[in-house]
Amino acid sequence: MQPVKPMRAPASHSLILAGFLFPAVTHGVVLMQLETFDSSTGWGVGNPHPSPPSIQADVGPDGNGDFALRMSASAGQGAGSRLAIINTSDWAGDYLTAGIDTLTMDLRNQSFLSSDMRVAVNGPGGWFVTDSQSLSAFSTWTPVSFDLSPGALISAGGSDASSTLSDVGEIRILHSSTPSFRGGTGQRTVLVDNIQAVPEPKTLMLTTFAALALLRRKRTVARGGRF
Repeated sequence: MQPVKPMRAPASHSLILAGFLFPAVTHGVVLMQLETFDSSTGWGVGNPHPSPPSIQADVGPDGNGDFALRMSASAGQGAGSRLAIINTSDWAGDYLTAGIDTLTMDLRNQSFLSSDMRVAVNGPGGWFVTDSQSLSAFSTWTPVSFDLSPGALISAGGSDASSTLSDVGEIRILHSSTPSFRGGTGQRTVLVDNIQAVPEPKTLMLTTFAALALLRRKRTVARGGRF
C-alpha cells in the first residue's frame, strides 16, 4: 500500500495566488516554485561521480505516474562517497525579496543507515545550513520542512545569512550529522520529490486571503458589479 501523500494546493492555484502579490522575475527562484521531477532537472553533483542523481518513474509518493529524484552515495571515501546534490540555476536567486522562508519537500530513505537531511545555501555571506531532519533507515515517504529564515540558519563558515539569502548562488540538499555544507559519507540512497519554496505559514495565509479577495474583486468588476 502506498503511503498517504500530504495534502497540497494544486501547483497552478499556488502560482496564480502568488502572481497577484509578488512581481514576476526573469530568472531565479520564485515564491511557491514547485519541482516534481516530471522532466529534466537542474540538480547535479560534482565530477567525477559513479552514480549521479537520476529521475525515477513510478516511485514518488503517489506511486504509478509519479516521478522522483534519486540521490545516492557509495561506500568508502572516494568519488561519490558524500550524499549531496547541487543546484546553481532554478533554485538560485534572491530568497529574501521573493519572500521565501521555507523549503518543503518529500523525502524517502532507501538505506540501511539513517540520514540527517539538510539544505545548504551559499552566497556573498558564505555558507549556511538548516537544522537537520532525520530519516530512519528504509523510511516511508516523509514530508519535511527546512527553515531558511536568516535567524534559523546555522553558519557553516558563513558570516552573514541575510547577505547569502539575498543572492544564493548554490543550494544543496544533503545528509550530514553536523552543520556542514559537505555531504556526509556512508552508502545511502534517498529519493526526493515535490520541492516547494513557501513563505512562513502566517505570511502564506495572508497572501492567500489577499489573493482570493483580489480575484473576487476582478470578477465583480468584470461583471459590472460594484463594492
